[in-house]
Amino acid sequence: MAKRVRNYRFEMPYQVDAPSLTDLQAGIDRVRMRAPRDRNARTLTLLDTTDERLSWAGVLLAHQVIGETGDWLLRAPDWQPWLPAERLESLDDAEALPEDLARLLLPFRRRAPIRPIADIRVDRTVYQLLDPDGVELGQLLDDRIAVRRGGLVIARHREVTFEAGAASTAPQRTLVVDRLQLAGGVRVTEFPELIDRLISLTHPVVVPAKPASGADPEDFLGWLFTGRMLGLLRADLQVRKGDVADTALLAAELADVAELVRGLAVLVDPIWANELSWHVGRVVAQSPCRHPEDLGESYFDALDALATAARSPRLRPDLPDSGSADGRAPATARQLLRNEAALRLAEVITSMDALTADATEVEWTHALAAAEQVLRVVNAGEPVLGKFAARRRRLVGLLGAIAQTANPVPEPHPDVVATLSPALAYQAGRDYQRGQDETREPRRKLLDEWPRTKGKLLDEWPEAVAYLPDPKALTAGRVKDDDDD
Repeated sequence: MAKRVRNYRFEMPYQVDAPSLTDLQAGIDRVRMRAPRDRNARTLTLLDTTDERLSWAGVLLAHQVIGETGDWLLRAPDWQPWLPAERLESLDDAEALPEDLARLLLPFRRRAPIRPIADIRVDRTVYQLLDPDGVELGQLLDDRIAVRRGGLVIARHREVTFEAGAASTAPQRTLVVDRLQLAGGVRVTEFPELIDRLISLTHPVVVPAKPASGADPEDFLGWLFTGRMLGLLRADLQVRKGDVADTALLAAELADVAELVRGLAVLVDPIWANELSWHVGRVVAQSPCRHPEDLGESYFDALDALATAARSPRLRPDLPDSGSADGRAPATARQLLRNEAALRLAEVITSMDALTADATEVEWTHALAAAEQVLRVVNAGEPVLGKFAARRRRLVGLLGAIAQTANPVPEPHPDVVATLSPALAYQAGRDYQRGQDETREPRRKLLDEWPRTKGKLLDEWPEAVAYLPDPKALTAGRVKDDDDD
């Protein structure tokens, strides 16, 4: 039976004189370096955009070269089943990223070119240990590892492996191990994989299930937009892999993001919010396409805007620095959103109080818009607002009741009526009046129930009283839901 080959691994100081491994008494006569053609180098190069968009999303793209053989390496374990946990593909003569990989990585890099970001090079030298008769007792693999980033060496490692040959004896193996340790070697069971050293250079974003307690506006927005960006990337990959038929899913995701931003008006920079809404509007206005790239530049503009917000949220320039009366405690996202929700609810109450059966369409529309906005704020701030289930239910019910009062027939504009024939103008007036008749009963019912609804709202949102025109004149009922705070 052949002897089992024993391997001894050591992490060595990078700059150290080679220990003397010869010992005539032990039977190690000489150490011989193998011919240069037996020496090999390995290089693993990390590829990404300048701002490292792939790394941010937890996608690793590299190419590795061993001697004259090269391969593409893609690792994306968090993006299965749309991206492979690990995939190796031959590097062709053109050194261009394979077309199918390039297509799947497009939503991550978007329009930014991919270039080398960092690399790890391993230079190996092999030494043979021989006895007086020239029999190989084993060999020493000396790997010098240099890690470069931005053209600069940021780390060096040295890994030495002693592979004991079948002809070696226990005293000979002990001698080699002892001398490597005397030279500063630290014996280990395994060396880090080269790919693991490369992964340590990446900085994937980590998204906790919930934002931190007491998160400030920037941290909360970063958490929120990061989750939305990753969700949009997943939707994009579903379209690219054919899991869904067309880009309608992307349009819906982007529309949800735009609605979310509208609910965060108290926190986000209005200029950035308008830009994002404009880009999203251009995408949503298009007919569904088969491929995401068919949506054109507007789609990548929207992705870029959201990605920027995920990395570095754009806050309102006039965002208050504190949430306390003494001006010392920093305002949290929770405080600002709670205050905003209370303010918007006060606008709803003020608008509803002004309504009568003879109110104009503009006044009814204003009340509807106010109710929609307070619900947006509650939905956007849900992760930090706390127990708002009962409040949301009541808002949804109020919003539905107001929506039923909208005239289904738009009021004809005088300029349009002037261009119509008498018969058509008369018909337009009758259609509008019919719509008015249809809304009369829902409006009466809403106004009859409004005092009780208002009392419940103010009981659940006592902080809204401070934003009303005449808080002292209010009388609120004492109704409270068990699942609210």
